[in-house]
Amino acid sequence: MDSRPLFKDVARIRVLIDSRTFDDLLTKQNRLAMAILRYRNSDELTFVRSPFETRHEELKAVMEYKLLEKSGRPIVQIGQTESVLYALEEIREIARKTYGRLQVTEDELDRIRTVHVQDALNRSNEPNIYITNDRVLLSRHTGVMSLEGASMFLDLLFKSKGKYCASSRYTLNKRYWYLLSMRLKLPHYNVGDQWIDALAFRFCHCLMALDEIGIAFFSGSEVDTILYHFGYLIMLMTGIFDNLALKTNTYLKDPFSNPERVCLSKPSGQEFLRKVRCEKPVIRNHITRYMNFIQLIYTFRKTVVHREALKKLVSFHYRDRFSKRKAYLIPISGKQKDYIRACRNTSGVLDAFSEWGLCEDHGLYLDPYHFARRAITTLKSFVDKYLELLGYPSFVEMQKQKDDEFTETLSVFERYHLGFE
Repeated sequence: MDSRPLFKDVARIRVLIDSRTFDDLLTKQNRLAMAILRYRNSDELTFVRSPFETRHEELKAVMEYKLLEKSGRPIVQIGQTESVLYALEEIREIARKTYGRLQVTEDELDRIRTVHVQDALNRSNEPNIYITNDRVLLSRHTGVMSLEGASMFLDLLFKSKGKYCASSRYTLNKRYWYLLSMRLKLPHYNVGDQWIDALAFRFCHCLMALDEIGIAFFSGSEVDTILYHFGYLIMLMTGIFDNLALKTNTYLKDPFSNPERVCLSKPSGQEFLRKVRCEKPVIRNHITRYMNFIQLIYTFRKTVVHREALKKLVSFHYRDRFSKRKAYLIPISGKQKDYIRACRNTSGVLDAFSEWGLCEDHGLYLDPYHFARRAITTLKSFVDKYLELLGYPSFVEMQKQKDDEFTETLSVFERYHLGFE
């Protein structure tokens, strides 16, 4: 994930897209590819694509850059702007290192050249991102974003400017945007129960907190902002666990009267969980599958509420394959590291952080944005399945049978919104 301060004092961002990736995805009618291209006329973005023959009108509408040669040097031209590229032999050497062999194909050479078109454009005053689903480029080059990553980035860019977009020219107020987002992520949420309504409220605010952390991440060193929203996110998530426990308690033959004993976490809720095992084994099995995740979140809650609190982030400097980088990380314990690893944590090839944001360079640290993204992804899967097991039908599927304004707005949002999926 690109950690450059791309939102800071920026009016427009150039979006360079890999035409091959988008041509293939449009053929498959990929939702995100179609949604991203709808934003090509946005005031905040300038879209440019790599040269490629395509039959898709949406892709043809995006301006191609041109590759030229002047005075023996390769040039990339966009409109009237020209930038010098690396020489062919330099590109070839980078391609050899990228693919790990002495001989590379012309197709592989073209793929590496496209990345370095973006690198050349970065030397101008207009920030750039490059969107591709090429796995080799994503794993070995910085400044490159997957379709999903770019969707989140562009959504955060709009939100940093106060725009909450259901589609390219269709904006909503903030509260309504997050309500629709929550509805699609928790389709089995139905209005009417105090514990589940409280859960939905908290989940909306989890999504808000994630976006605030993301905006700070792309804006530079907004340390206090990150700490505040990370701490709030932890409190919201444990509140959601409590809501599910309290609702489950109402299904028991002899419910616990003391709410402090009603908990999804060990050891506080040991007796409660034992009773759920006896009376609702399917739900208890579901909780068991996510127990490492639940315990992990509660360890952060103890720090935020009962102990020293989250007082600081550690400035962390590191070097990837091409540049020096800087991040602000949260110190964590060995126990938290073990829980993260138990949550199917994977390491990145290029990134200094794992999928969950874990960094083990000269200590144990966590990147708040990486962690928040992965934690909420896990949370939504856990919560929606839990609601289904409690017997709630899919509100979204029932709503789609109706013909009203809310259904129409939800449909537009589902097809064309950007952001966290």
